[in-house]
Amino acid sequence: MRMCGRTTYADALHQVGRLDEAEKLFIEAERMQKERQPEYPLLYSQRGYKYCDLLLEQGKYEDVLRRAEQTLEWVTTQNWLLDIALEHLSLGRAYMLRKNIDFTKACEHLNQAVNYLRQAGQHQELPRGLLPRAEMWRLSGKPEMAKKDLAEAFAIADRGGMGLYLADYHLEYARLYVAMGDSVKAREHRDTAKKMIDEMGYHRRDKEVEALDVELGKKPTP
Repeated sequence: MRMCGRTTYADALHQVGRLDEAEKLFIEAERMQKERQPEYPLLYSQRGYKYCDLLLEQGKYEDVLRRAEQTLEWVTTQNWLLDIALEHLSLGRAYMLRKNIDFTKACEHLNQAVNYLRQAGQHQELPRGLLPRAEMWRLSGKPEMAKKDLAEAFAIADRGGMGLYLADYHLEYARLYVAMGDSVKAREHRDTAKKMIDEMGYHRRDKEVEALDVELGKKPTP
């Protein structure tokens, strides 16, 4: 319980943009994991995914590839469908961060992630997989596929009142419209995302809003 409490708190700190504090707690939690299960010295399952989520934001994609490949082996032997989905999700997102994006592997892992989330019956978790896959479709020049995933993610998040996913949806749609050359719709989604981020204190996304402002030629809001 002490380990779980630390990872939950660390994840909350991550969402508000306090990355250094979050990292310290994840490291502490992983130390507890090593003591508790020496044969499984890395955080895995949802705790491991949350740590990988932080590492990806820090640009440590090689660390995530190493960790997720190992933990995927552990959870696959147990046939834990949700955990298998999350490990594939970490791997897919990591491959998208490489300097030369490996679309083949990113697509493979993100498709696996979404498929396993469906098999696990974890409907509320689907936006977690659909949103990164939409990003992958956008980056690989397949806007219609991106729109399809975004529409499904929105339907689930809107029905469930999932504010963070909804903000992510608007951010990704803004980036998609930038890629499609529609600055008007891009600004509309950017403004909606910005409003939600400020209201929720979802400040891990502040830099993404700033990056959009640069692309749109919009003066950042003080």
